[in-house]
Amino acid sequence: MIKRRYIEEIVLFIGMVGLLLVFQPYSLLGYTIGWVLMLSSTLIFVIFTLIPENIDVNSGLLKYFIKTLIIVVFIVIAFIMISIWLTPHLVG
Repeated sequence: MIKRRYIEEIVLFIGMVGLLLVFQPYSLLGYTIGWVLMLSSTLIFVIFTLIPENIDVNSGLLKYFIKTLIIVVFIVIAFIMISIWLTPHLVG
């Protein structure tokens, strides 16, 4: 059985690799891949910290992960839409 701690450590490692790729000055493709790695690992880490530790990895983790992912994505989209709506009123 995979422990949640190991999944979080792997996600943190992927985020650090993404950070290194973002800071390298040689390749635009490396920068792009690093940005995607950092964004996805941050999102996954936030979702995993919202999931309770007593959920079994084999039975309920994927269902709870997808449910939490949908909620987080909805909140992010709501903030983006509110920001787009408010920007002309605050700047102009």
